[in-house]
Amino acid sequence: MKNTSLKRALQAVAACALLGMGSASWAESTWDLSANCGSAVAGATTSCGSGTNAGTTVSAQAYSTGTGSTFATAPVANWGSGSGLGVQYSGETSGSPNHAMDNSNGTDLIALKFGADVNLSKVTVGWWASDYDITVLAYTGGGIPVIAGKALSWFTAANGWTSIKNYGSSGTAVAANNIPNGDGTDKAFSTSDSTTYSSWWLISAYNSGYGGGAMDSIADYVKLMSVAGNTRPPSDGKVPEPGSLALMGLGLLGLLGTSRRRKASAA
Repeated sequence: MKNTSLKRALQAVAACALLGMGSASWAESTWDLSANCGSAVAGATTSCGSGTNAGTTVSAQAYSTGTGSTFATAPVANWGSGSGLGVQYSGETSGSPNHAMDNSNGTDLIALKFGADVNLSKVTVGWWASDYDITVLAYTGGGIPVIAGKALSWFTAANGWTSIKNYGSSGTAVAANNIPNGDGTDKAFSTSDSTTYSSWWLISAYNSGYGGGAMDSIADYVKLMSVAGNTRPPSDGKVPEPGSLALMGLGLLGLLGTSRRRKASAA
């Protein structure tokens, strides 16, 4: 009777620990940027993230060069269910596709501020028109990055920026079709940098001034739907507590099995 009760208890411990280990490990998490984003507010940071990764939140702030050469704060808003975040700089009309994050008559970007260091693994564009090329940057310098008043040429490694890469289409098919409102499908880009962690990430409509390789010259109009990634693992390298429990539970079950085999041999 004692052995049966012990066995059941150990099985329960191991099962619970294994479930905990699966949920507490650093699995990829998605932040749905359009879920909780309200109306555009010029110059204000709008909280737009509903996804979490170990409690990590995200907020979005938009900037645009507009008709000038340097970035200024701009309204960011969710322009329709299933579309994503768009940007409307001062003086730009609110009609479609101008309220998208675009590179027509200036360059728009959205800065994402996370509550912890994150490595982005995927960027998903919802609504798009004409073309959907984007630029992805991470800030790895010291302090808080200053974007307002800066030109495209400022986003370099010397100023604390890294992972400057461009993602999108080749331009051939889109240029030939020139679909005014996209093809109705989201565009997901898997980022190629798995080592850079930062609490500040920029997603911008493509501009060759950032560097990172040239794309086509077709105008890009995109709305940022979501991003996915992982928070930075603990620097001490310790196994998460649920993992330790799982190992302990499995070890106890192994000892129980060994004990039973010895008793069987002795009989």
